[in-house]
Amino acid sequence: MRLPLLYILLSSMMLGPPVAAAESDTAGGAQSMTVIGGDASARDCFNAASIAARRDYSDPKSVASCTHALEHSRLTDRDRIATFVNRGILYLAQRELDRAAADFDAAIGMNPASGEVFVDRGNIAYMRRSYDAAISDYTRAVELGLEMDHIAYFNRAMAYEHLRNFDGAKADYRRALELEPQWFMPRVRLDSLMQASAAQPAAGAER
Repeated sequence: MRLPLLYILLSSMMLGPPVAAAESDTAGGAQSMTVIGGDASARDCFNAASIAARRDYSDPKSVASCTHALEHSRLTDRDRIATFVNRGILYLAQRELDRAAADFDAAIGMNPASGEVFVDRGNIAYMRRSYDAAISDYTRAVELGLEMDHIAYFNRAMAYEHLRNFDGAKADYRRALELEPQWFMPRVRLDSLMQASAAQPAAGAER
């Protein structure tokens, strides 16, 4: 079962048991951007990206509406940025990571103050197992501010875990819980880390 793009799920390299039975590392927190103006192709691109972000799937044909909008529509700068992001999300759902990264880079080049786009780009770095780069982008997203900042903290915590920076991971899981108390995933990961920390002295004593 492929799970939605709402979270970064644990890969086969993750320490401890996975939160869910993920078949592959998937990006978390991808957010489509609403198109205010533009023509039907730009709106179709947004609608397809919204579905892809929820289902972690997109029909390769759906990219065509985004490309048409970027190449042929009269878009405001804001809608052009949104369309780059939306096409990047479609590429991400198709695991076309280079193409997704190029679109997110284009959006950041036009507006380097969008926290959401840095989360999207950080997800690509995470999927490539470039955890330092992922942490850099998630940190920038937090600095810039974004609506779903608990996702950025959770994703950064996951990257910290891969780098065995467990103190950083714990701090970010706690922050994600402060921002979204009803969200179970940071609680599960934090509890797992706390149990592992508690077990370490006992394991050392047995030796």
